[in-house]
Amino acid sequence: GISRTATDQSVWMVVSYLNSLNDTADFDLPGSATAGMQLFNGKGNCASCHMVSGEGGRLGPDLTRVGNRRDPDELVSDLTTPDEDVSPRWWTIRVTREDGSIVEGLRMNEDTFSLRLMDKDENLWSFSKGRVRSYERIETSTMPSVDGMLTANEVDDLVAYLFSLRREES
Repeated sequence: GISRTATDQSVWMVVSYLNSLNDTADFDLPGSATAGMQLFNGKGNCASCHMVSGEGGRLGPDLTRVGNRRDPDELVSDLTTPDEDVSPRWWTIRVTREDGSIVEGLRMNEDTFSLRLMDKDENLWSFSKGRVRSYERIETSTMPSVDGMLTANEVDDLVAYLFSLRREES
């Protein structure tokens, strides 16, 4: 495993990096990015599906530079109402095979004749559409809403952290 010192050192590197971002931020965010990072990796369990700088899961969008594409209000909406605006890239497909068993996962690829999906364990599956009993597209998000899971203050912290994940302006 990683030595305790290495972990502490990287935490401090991240903290000083986040503090350097706060000097130039045009947004006055109520949350703490440091507390948000702890939520992301801990209670929020965000890293089980989302990757930041190469660490984390692949079942949701990579959030390494999410602050470049989403403003704080959009991030709040992503967290609280994830079903509102789901891009086709994140749709799920549920396939019923000829033997009646069901495979469900993220729609990785679909054309006229075939489907590829990635299940929650990150296994890839390929199906010929003519060789399955049925398949259905689920256009809601696999992301759970944080409502009722995180407090309003924790949402503020998480947004502060996510918004800090952006390319530094040179």
